[in-house]
Amino acid sequence: MATPPPRVLTIAGSDSGGCSGVPADLRTFAAYGVHGLCALTAVTAQTAGEVKAVEPVGTELLRRQLEAAAEIGFDAIKIGMLTDAATVEAVADWLEALPPTPAVFDPVFRSTSGAALLEAEALPLVVERLLPRLLLVTPNLFEAERLSGMAIGGPDDARTAARRIERLGPGVLITGGHGYSAAAGSAGCGASGELTDLLFDGNRFEAFVHPRIRTPWRRGTGCTLSAAIAAGLGWHLPLERAVRRAVAFVERALRGSYPLGRNGRHGALDPMAGRRGHR
Repeated sequence: MATPPPRVLTIAGSDSGGCSGVPADLRTFAAYGVHGLCALTAVTAQTAGEVKAVEPVGTELLRRQLEAAAEIGFDAIKIGMLTDAATVEAVADWLEALPPTPAVFDPVFRSTSGAALLEAEALPLVVERLLPRLLLVTPNLFEAERLSGMAIGGPDDARTAARRIERLGPGVLITGGHGYSAAAGSAGCGASGELTDLLFDGNRFEAFVHPRIRTPWRRGTGCTLSAAIAAGLGWHLPLERAVRRAVAFVERALRGSYPLGRNGRHGALDPMAGRRGHR
């Protein structure tokens, strides 16, 4: 009988196009060699480039999924799209009753195409009820501005925002993929074409510098990054090492990205291309 692998739960929305959300998370978990569990927060209709419809599953079905996952057990949690205040409350209540478990939150406020994926009135609940129960939150710059309540116009602002978010409870990884032009050492994209993701764990800053992969096929990047971090935590990696491995994993997955749809303008990264050297 084989030794069972680590188990990692994703709490997120479906993506009928298979590029982001739960499909991307489960593919990432498979690439990391962990067993993936899922609890759907919403069902969506998506093409490779556009969100066409979002329907929350409702808190009763969500709670039953979470209870079923808890019966199986898991070593780490990834949280993605939460859609509305009731969903945030349901997830926060459930987390509060759990034994300590590392949880990573990708705060999906809007899609790559600009569609709103979290109701505005849910944001205070995210800050007050969810963030204190997390190990790490992984906002892009837009999301970091929303969580910190400040504009981020440069490297010093990014560090200040990270400190503000960390005071709310979790460590923070501000990702540079949606960034401003910044010098190396802070979140953003430098003149050399490098991206820097900024980690702050409450004690020290760590910068992860990596090349900007020139590809239009990027759907699911944030989902894959946060899922990869959670999978690394499922393997009991320290946070800094889990983040470092995940950043490299996403770089490889982007290099393996491919087009979807009739015109090839949109596409997705390939988590299976990232699997080499992930642990």
